[in-house]
Amino acid sequence: MGQTLPVEFTADEVEEIQRHADAAGRSLQDFVRETLMVAVTSRGDRRCAALDHVLEVSTGLNERLAR
Repeated sequence: MGQTLPVEFTADEVEEIQRHADAAGRSLQDFVRETLMVAVTSRGDRRCAALDHVLEVSTGLNERLAR
């Protein structure tokens, strides 16, 4: 079995999350789990894209400076 994360939400936050889960036809637990994993994954993807861009720009600048 997995680990439990000690996360607390206000009653209003839980109601809003529950509305989104209901609209998606998902249980609250499944909805929160998937939403969290998508957020974590997309953040890593955005970070990699930003690093790739910096590397590309840096490489171009270094090539121009070497001339």
